[in-house]
Amino acid sequence: MAFKRTAELKTLQNYYGRDENQIVVLYGDRFSGKMHLLKDFLKGKDFVYYSARACSEDEQLKQWQDELRDEFPKGPEIREGYSGIIASIINRPAGEGKRIIVVDEFQNIVKQGSSFMGAVVHGAHNKWSHQPIMFILCSSSVYWVENQMVEKLKEMAFEISGLLRLNDLKFLDFTRYFKNYELESSVEAYSILGGSPMLWDLWDDKRTVSENICALVLRDQAPLNELGKHILPAELREPPVYNTILSTLAQGRNKLNDIYKHTGFSRAKISVYIKNLIELEIVQKVDSVNTAGHENVQKGIYRITDPFTRFWYKYVFKNYSRLGFMNPEKFYQKYIAPTFKSYTAYCFTDVCAEYLDILNQMDKLSFRYTQRGIWVGKVGTIDTVAMDDDGRTLVALCNWESPVMNYADYEWLMFCVKQAKLDINDIYLFSAGDFDLELKQEAMINDHITLIDGTQL
Repeated sequence: MAFKRTAELKTLQNYYGRDENQIVVLYGDRFSGKMHLLKDFLKGKDFVYYSARACSEDEQLKQWQDELRDEFPKGPEIREGYSGIIASIINRPAGEGKRIIVVDEFQNIVKQGSSFMGAVVHGAHNKWSHQPIMFILCSSSVYWVENQMVEKLKEMAFEISGLLRLNDLKFLDFTRYFKNYELESSVEAYSILGGSPMLWDLWDDKRTVSENICALVLRDQAPLNELGKHILPAELREPPVYNTILSTLAQGRNKLNDIYKHTGFSRAKISVYIKNLIELEIVQKVDSVNTAGHENVQKGIYRITDPFTRFWYKYVFKNYSRLGFMNPEKFYQKYIAPTFKSYTAYCFTDVCAEYLDILNQMDKLSFRYTQRGIWVGKVGTIDTVAMDDDGRTLVALCNWESPVMNYADYEWLMFCVKQAKLDINDIYLFSAGDFDLELKQEAMINDHITLIDGTQL
C-alpha cells in the first residue's frame, strides 16, 4: 500500500481547479513516490503521459510520436516538432475538465534545446482551442530543477505557474505507516529507508528489522540488493572514485584530511567530487550553529545524508565479497548486528529534532525558534541547538544506546554548552530508555530541564 501524499495531492488539485491553463513543475528524488502521486491525481481525469528518454531530439520526437499513434490510432495527424505533438494532443476531442499533459523527466528534453519549452508555453497560451490545459513537467533531478532549470529556460521560466517539490517524508509519517513497529524498530528501519515512500513499499512491518534486511538487502537479486549495486545516480561519472569516497565516509572518516589519508586522492580532487555529491543531496557538509565559541568548533565535517546509501556503504559494500559465500542471516549476525545499535543513534537524534520541530510549530515551547542545527566541537557535540531571533536558546541531548541516561551525561552536555559559549534558556534530554534518579531529581528542581523518554516519543 503506497503512502498517500495528501498535501501534495491537494496542491495539484488546486492548480487543476484554476480557470487559467497551468504549467506546474513536479520534482523529487527517484524514491520520492512521484509516480504514486501522479496516479492518484490523474485518476478519472483526461490525461496524456510521456516519459522523456536521455536521447537526441530527433529520437525523442520519434518516440513520442510513435507512442501517441499507438495510444490514439484515430487521433488527429501529428505534425512535426514539439509544437505539432502538443497541438495534436490539445486538438483531440474535448473531454471532461482540463486535459493534462504530463512529461516525465522533462530535463532530458530541455537539455537538448529550447523548442520543447517554447511549445509548452505556446500550448498554455493557446487561443485556437476551447480545451483547457494543464502541463505537469516532472523531474527526478532535484539539483537540476533548483540550480540549473531557470538558467536553461531563461525568460520562459516566468511562465511556470508553480513548483512542487516532493520532500522526504518525516518519521511521524513513518510511524503512522508502519503501525506494527514500536519505537526501536521504527528508528532502526527509518535509519535504512529514510523518508522515501518507494522504499517503504518494499518493507514489511510484520517482519523484524533484521528479517527485512536479510530478505530485501542481503539476498542476491532482492530489490534493495539490486538498488545497492546501482546506487550511484546516472549523473555521476567515474563510479570508482565516488564509491571510494562514500565508503570512506561511511566508515567514519568524515574530515577532508581523513579522506585524503585513506584514499590517496588529492585534496583538490576530493573537494570536487564531494561538491558533486553535495549537489545531488547524497552528502552534506555539517556546519555547526554559529555561537560565540568559534575556536572550539570542529570544521570541515561531511556525512552521507541519504539513509540507504549510508547503510549500503557502511555494511554491504565493505563486505560484499563475503556476502557471496554466506547466507544473509549469518552475514547479518557477523557484520551488522554488533554495531547496528550504535549506527542507528544518528537517526534517533534526527527523530528527537523532529519532535522539537513539532512542539515548535504548535507553540508548545517557551519560545518559537527560527533556526535549528547541531554544534560539533573539538571535544564534544550538542545534538540540537535551537535559537530565536532574540538569541533565546534551547539545547538537547539524545541517548539511544544506553538503557538509562545518567546525571554524568547531563554534566557532559553542560561542559559542551560552556565550550560553545551559549547562554541557554531550556534543556531537553531525550532517552530511548529511562533516566537515573539523580537526573530526575535535578529536573524536578530545575524548571529549565525537560525529560522526554521513549514512551513519550
